Amino acid sequence: MIKNSSVLLKMFMVSLVIVLPFAFMPSAFSAEPIIIDHTCTDISQIPEYWLEQAKQLTIHYAHTSHGGQINFGILNLESLYPEYSVAIRTSATAGLPPEEAPPALRMYDGNPPETYINPDDYWDGESGKDRTRAVADTGDYDFSMWSWCGQVSGASESYIQNYIDTLNQFENEYPGMKFIYMTGHLDGTGSTGNLHVRNEQIRNYCIANNKVLFDFADIERFDPDGADYLDLGADDECNYNGGNWADEWCAANPGSDLCASCSCAHSKPLNCNLKGRAFWWMMARLAGWPGPDESSQIILLVPDDLAVLPGSPPATFAWEAGSIYNFKIRQP
Repeated sequence: MIKNSSVLLKMFMVSLVIVLPFAFMPSAFSAEPIIIDHTCTDISQIPEYWLEQAKQLTIHYAHTSHGGQINFGILNLESLYPEYSVAIRTSATAGLPPEEAPPALRMYDGNPPETYINPDDYWDGESGKDRTRAVADTGDYDFSMWSWCGQVSGASESYIQNYIDTLNQFENEYPGMKFIYMTGHLDGTGSTGNLHVRNEQIRNYCIANNKVLFDFADIERFDPDGADYLDLGADDECNYNGGNWADEWCAANPGSDLCASCSCAHSKPLNCNLKGRAFWWMMARLAGWPGPDESSQIILLVPDDLAVLPGSPPATFAWEAGSIYNFKIRQP
């Protein structure tokens, strides 16, 4: 990572006003799907700049006990690495936790008047929808997310379509917010089971319609080395027909921080730790990070607003880049 590099530009300031928006400005939230799955857990790839930008965001999260796995994971990550700071307020009344210094990503956990949130408390039925709308109406949140429990296992195509249509409706009603879709947790039925078919329905919709998806089930089917246990009967506890992949991976990788002990409802610490890391990857993407495949991006740090440039040269520019070590600043 190149940080706080600077250059004096003396003779072509007017031209740079034209060039720099294309060469240096970070990407806006792009019209493409953001799919958070097992490939999104290596947080060492997240640039520090985008981690800090993610901390400026706010999120409303409603869930049952399975969804709490994300909370356990992000809190455990913060205990290991304080730079992944998060403030969570769990309450039957809406409201964010106070701002912290240095900044922390802020979350409200619940959907008034409860904190254990079933489908009919968030999206299934007008009463649940109105509860979610009441939170969105505050204008306090950039994002809202709800997690399944076991409902997807027995869900019909029409039931999942209702879920999809309702979240899309929310986004149309609240264009200043993004609503994050999720898949249901694994149940051991593999790629031929109803759970997988319905999860694929959600995935396909999100990909085709440029939605944000936290793919809960995909994270549960792969160990950190990429071994796939879906058709070996993998379930939400990381069990499969030959054993438990989380226990086995941690036994083979003693001392890994992915195996750091934490509470993890219905599962193993490794599963929660992976989901906590995937959550931060998602928030960095939502903050504007294009992902590691866009390593050529250059982020302008100084000045932080190209509309306000020094009145006369020379001027100092500072930037942050990923894997770029040689580039040119030129007049068009």
